[in-house]
Amino acid sequence: MFLGEFQHTMDSKGRVVIPSKFREELQQGCVITKGQDNCLQILTKDNWENEASKMASLPSTDRTSRQLRRALFSGAVDVKIDSAGRVQVPENLRAYSGIDINEEVTVTGSGPVVEVWSTRSWKKIQNEADQAFANINEVKG
Repeated sequence: MFLGEFQHTMDSKGRVVIPSKFREELQQGCVITKGQDNCLQILTKDNWENEASKMASLPSTDRTSRQLRRALFSGAVDVKIDSAGRVQVPENLRAYSGIDINEEVTVTGSGPVVEVWSTRSWKKIQNEADQAFANINEVKG
């Protein structure tokens, strides 16, 4: 389970530091791919297999299902954490997420996945999420 929020900078070679508390779970290899709201997701191999299986089982006759599969699989890359605790983010995923070289990024734990955000985007998304959370009405059952 990944928890927390961490600030880092994408280096000049497109690498992002993975917080030390996340590294052990990801050390055996992981997959980075497109996430919703233009973030990037890093998944353990097991979590990737679970997600891939769910996506593969969606009906190929449904346009939305095909689009979801294309987005998830075409952007997916196997990555390893290097000796300095970094992962390489390919250019196509940097473009998708709006993360530029030498830009501040926010790495968040989001339960079963790690998310990597442009800090500019993260501040907006987090503010929206905080407002929605704070204003949820209690459901009466």
